[in-house]
Amino acid sequence: MVAEWKIKYVRDLEDDIKGSRILGISDVMDIPTSALQSIRKSLKEKGFRLKVIRKKLLIKALEDLSKEDKNYEKIIELLKKNKRITIMLVLQKDSINPFLINKIFEENKSYREARPGDILEEDIVIKAGPTEFAAGPILSEFKKFNIKTKVEGGKIAIAEDAVIAKKGDKVSEDLASFLKKMNITPIPVRIKLLLAYDGRVIYTEDILSTPLEKYIDDLKLAIKKANSITIYVGYPTKYNVRTLLRKGLENSLKLSIKLGFPTKQTVKEILRRAVRIGNHLKNKANL
Repeated sequence: MVAEWKIKYVRDLEDDIKGSRILGISDVMDIPTSALQSIRKSLKEKGFRLKVIRKKLLIKALEDLSKEDKNYEKIIELLKKNKRITIMLVLQKDSINPFLINKIFEENKSYREARPGDILEEDIVIKAGPTEFAAGPILSEFKKFNIKTKVEGGKIAIAEDAVIAKKGDKVSEDLASFLKKMNITPIPVRIKLLLAYDGRVIYTEDILSTPLEKYIDDLKLAIKKANSITIYVGYPTKYNVRTLLRKGLENSLKLSIKLGFPTKQTVKEILRRAVRIGNHLKNKANL
């Protein structure tokens, strides 16, 4: 027998999904609780409803909703392919471009401590200035990472900025330990959408992970190429009609001059051309 609370939970979940313009599904399994709480608080202020839910209960709610909207069946298939996930539902009542959601998530990311094996997304720079460390054995760790130091008032001070790890480097145990002592949290923690659904289109992770700017640049390039083709074949649109008219005028003037057919715009050039030809013939005949 199904527990009453589960039945109510699924019904409430269905109401939440139906009442949202955008449905987003994220995997938050590897996000530390403290970081997730910070991100959720920040996003809540921007109007997002975020709910960490059980995968089975979400699938049950989507199965019920799929009776009216078959796209939910595709979402269920995608969820079943992801075996090991902790789902957070992203609900947004306002109409918003799904690509902007990922951008907002990126802007509201948090950071965690580095662990051995992590890959750095940015250079790690130790800034010059005082530290809280008393002069002692820890000086050897600064030396290990080629950090120039000096002692001021019995405490270690960093003499100049030092890059101790580069973007793309794998974090070693020594580096992770040192960063922890320095209270540096260099690993970004962000929510990423596995998929988003706006009631018409299902946007999967591979689509959403592409920067919005790239789609805009691709669209601009496509418009530019399409406009060039319409001009080449002489197909008029409201975007190219002036260019076509100008091109047509230029071609007609060139043809008029070539045929020697005088018009108001070409008569002077035709006469100049006739004079040039006459002078050429005169010189050739030695007249």
